[in-house]
Amino acid sequence: MPYTALAIVAEAPSTLTLTTVDLPEMRPDQVVIRTSLSGFSTGTDRWVMSGRFEWGGFSFPLIPGYQTVGTVVAVGAEVTRVAAGQKVVAIVARTPGAIASAWGCHASMIVSDESNVFDASGVPEISAAFIVSAQVGFNAASRLAPGPGGRVCVIGDGIIGASAALAAAARGFTVLLQGRHEERLAPFADSPIETLDARTAPDDALERWHPDAVIDTVQNDSAFAAYINALPRGGQVVYSGHTPDGVKHWGDMAELQQHEIRADFVSGWTPNRLLATLDAMRTGAMDLAPLVTAVASDRDDALALAHSVATGGLSAPAAAIDWSAIGHAPTPGM
Repeated sequence: MPYTALAIVAEAPSTLTLTTVDLPEMRPDQVVIRTSLSGFSTGTDRWVMSGRFEWGGFSFPLIPGYQTVGTVVAVGAEVTRVAAGQKVVAIVARTPGAIASAWGCHASMIVSDESNVFDASGVPEISAAFIVSAQVGFNAASRLAPGPGGRVCVIGDGIIGASAALAAAARGFTVLLQGRHEERLAPFADSPIETLDARTAPDDALERWHPDAVIDTVQNDSAFAAYINALPRGGQVVYSGHTPDGVKHWGDMAELQQHEIRADFVSGWTPNRLLATLDAMRTGAMDLAPLVTAVASDRDDALALAHSVATGGLSAPAAAIDWSAIGHAPTPGM
């Protein structure tokens, strides 16, 4: 008999409920996971829940969420990589037919294809809950051309920017994280990663820092203007983000060419990068715990937290729903 779960459901753009849903029946190549934590992206989750994410072609109502950690409770007959009782992360979940899956992971239980599930043994759950956001930052840092000791500025203090900063520092770069939110920069106060508040810093602060490369997770014209003259001739920009509302450019290709700037573009995830990111979490090289300053542990808080993400009101660097504290919907026959 199918499982039931509590889930965040966007009935319409920025119109959210926390409701009980019937999960689809598990197929032979799928697993059922009892969620411990699901992590919010202040970018992608926001654009999905507010109806501003163009890449997915999602329709409402939908269940958002693309990163979760939990325990496997059942496996299909064809599943070979994971077993019941194992701690895993998942990046895509199936949802009831009447509700679309905008990756579908903000739920107390999920059904997921084995191909979208990865072993999280030995990984702190508070970090594992942000596996995809962390992987995007990890991917951006992996594209940096200068060798260890180079100077890298990360533009944007959301979870992807913070993850990119951690990953770049783990590779041996000198890192500056530039943002516009005091609460998001504060967790780095005692770390080797320098921070710069763009709201209060002098206009030439970045130029005086002399970056060799920039990871741009904001991707708008003002961000471009802030770093294009700070980079040396032959420097590098790694673009790592999503720009909503149909915007197709966030810089000037002529200026990039005139400065002979190398540009890299990254997005999405791959199994190998997810596994490498999990390994970095196991070793402590990507410890996201200090960034997770908002955790919802009851139903009212979970819905309020989702709404704050959808409407752009979240100031925390990273936020999660603690489904183990909230509880799970009853399962028929149990």
